[in-house]
Amino acid sequence: MYLAKVIGKIISTDKYEAYANKKLMVVQRISLDGKPSGLPTVAIDYVNAGEGDIVLVGAAPGLASTVFKVPKAPIRELIMGVVDRVDITGQRPYGNSVPPPRAQEPQQNDRSPAPQE
Repeated sequence: MYLAKVIGKIISTDKYEAYANKKLMVVQRISLDGKPSGLPTVAIDYVNAGEGDIVLVGAAPGLASTVFKVPKAPIRELIMGVVDRVDITGQRPYGNSVPPPRAQEPQQNDRSPAPQE
């Protein structure tokens, strides 16, 4: 299993039977500090994730066959959970329930030009 961010979706009108009625999402693996790692890949969505979500992806042999009850499913990656929050000591938390950091407001200094009349 690994953490990933959903960065896109794949739309296809003609699919292999094992993919019928399933969402195909493009996911980017992320390291534990939330930074992209490696190349994006395609995963079947099992939990109704959306673009921009941080997710938990499983990639064990036979996992998708077991979950979807499809023998010989040509599915390797499976989105198994939407991550609310990742807390690691010494790092800022991240996840779908953590608000993004606020932009720092510009600081004014005493040398600002006086307003013109």
